[in-house]
Amino acid sequence: MEACASTKRYGDDIMRGFFRPISAVFLDLIGKADYRRFREREDRLRRVLSQLLSLFAFVAGVLYLIWHYHNIAWETWWVSVPFFVCECVGTILFAFFAINVWYPRYHRPEGVQGARPVPVDVFITTCGEPMEVLRATVAAAVKISYPAKTIFVLDDRSDPAARNLAAEFKVNYLARDTHENAKAGNLNFALAHSQAELILALDADQVPKPEILERLVGYFRIPKIAFVQSKQTFMVPPGDPFGNTDKVFYNVMQSGKDWDNAAFSCGSGVVYRRQTLEEIGGFSTWNIVEDVYTSMLLHQRGWRSIYYNYPLTTGTAPGDIWGVYRQRGQWAVDSLRLIFWDNPFFRRGLSLKQKLQYFNLGFVYLISAFFMPVYFLIPIWSIFTSQFVLTVPVPLYIAYRLPYFLLMSLAYGFLNYPTPYLHAFQMWTGLFPVFIRATLIALIHRRTKPGYRVNIKQEREQLERPPALAVLPHMIIIAGSLAAIVQGLFFHAGPLDFRLLSCAWATWSIWTLSGIVLAALFRSYRKEAPERNEFTPLQIANNVLGLMLFLFVFSLAAYLIVAVT
Repeated sequence: MEACASTKRYGDDIMRGFFRPISAVFLDLIGKADYRRFREREDRLRRVLSQLLSLFAFVAGVLYLIWHYHNIAWETWWVSVPFFVCECVGTILFAFFAINVWYPRYHRPEGVQGARPVPVDVFITTCGEPMEVLRATVAAAVKISYPAKTIFVLDDRSDPAARNLAAEFKVNYLARDTHENAKAGNLNFALAHSQAELILALDADQVPKPEILERLVGYFRIPKIAFVQSKQTFMVPPGDPFGNTDKVFYNVMQSGKDWDNAAFSCGSGVVYRRQTLEEIGGFSTWNIVEDVYTSMLLHQRGWRSIYYNYPLTTGTAPGDIWGVYRQRGQWAVDSLRLIFWDNPFFRRGLSLKQKLQYFNLGFVYLISAFFMPVYFLIPIWSIFTSQFVLTVPVPLYIAYRLPYFLLMSLAYGFLNYPTPYLHAFQMWTGLFPVFIRATLIALIHRRTKPGYRVNIKQEREQLERPPALAVLPHMIIIAGSLAAIVQGLFFHAGPLDFRLLSCAWATWSIWTLSGIVLAALFRSYRKEAPERNEFTPLQIANNVLGLMLFLFVFSLAAYLIVAVT
């Protein structure tokens, strides 16, 4: 009886909407709210500070944009106007991120205990992965400590080795005669040849932990739960050079989406309720990958999702730049097709928060593709043309822009804490050529689905193309930025403040693009500091003070160089 009451309270908590009464917001601000959820009280200080800083940063950003608009250099409008648009979009992106992670939901590590072992079908999808990879996943699935499970190997290559592997472990083997709709078609074929109430989906390279079903199945005692997605972890080289662990997404964004009932399936390490899949006609076949679009269809029907923010699977990730490009490009195409041709804002049944969450998936790719390169090119143009995007003196620009920049940096730090986000920022901005291509593919595939290729996730010594070719645009921009710095410091006769600002800006471009260049050429990255469980505002303040110290030292060194020459 006590377990049932606990589950009911948990279910009532899950059903609460995002828009809390103003009184509740005020009580949370002063620490007097009714904290019932796991870690809700412990996370209050970080949460409140991040919310307040986000509001201050947004207000500072709006004031800066209004001032900026009134001081645009219209004589160079072909550069000044795109820069102003980029500044506006950057503020919108920050607002989207802050809203999306405004109030994260966390869950207890033990999950919700079920009253009875509900039957579960375990679907392991494979399409030509190496047998040693598939073997590790099947062997781990057999060891899942849950009695009422039935394991299926879903082979979309009809590989005799996979059939023999399934026979060796005494699990079911399914293979289609036709192979349309890639992974979604494979899953739907298995859906028609199985019957358990719940379905655990695993990719061939996602090795599950024994407790995965014990942790996740109990959530389905809560009414209207369609699926429960667990956090994913990946085997990556030291330093995670390509950012394949996606820490910001799995640690921060999905927990924020969970509060908005917009946490979506990632395709593996996820348990579905069969009834909900049958209600929408099975796994979606419209997109390249089935997970996000299927999630949106379920949310539209009023079903709910849970993000269990602890890792229960360990997978592999692309080990070279071309593998990263292929994987990220496919994800981008899916998200961009969604906002171009089936925009969530026009789907009835989704809440405003859900629409924002799904729209933002594609929006971030567009910003990286078409807006971030503008920031990289502006300082080069400024130094070599002696033009500024505004008609005001540089100190006045700094007076309006610097407070906004510092407040936004602080807000991002608190919103992501304790997850490091600068490496993820470098990877996201550095993938702009991939996202440009993905945008073009998405635009020309309204009714037809783009082609799909299985991602190669092993580290390869011999690549089909040199890695330097993948980052050639980045190296050209870095070279241009270096030339601009030399020009600004040694050969430019313009005002000192203008040169220092442009050189600092060019240095930021070099740092930003260096992340993906170093990863592509050397597959290495500095080791990130370990994540902390406790929140200490002083750590973030130290980071911001360090940034200010860097700006001061840079300006001083540049001034001395100019003075000497």
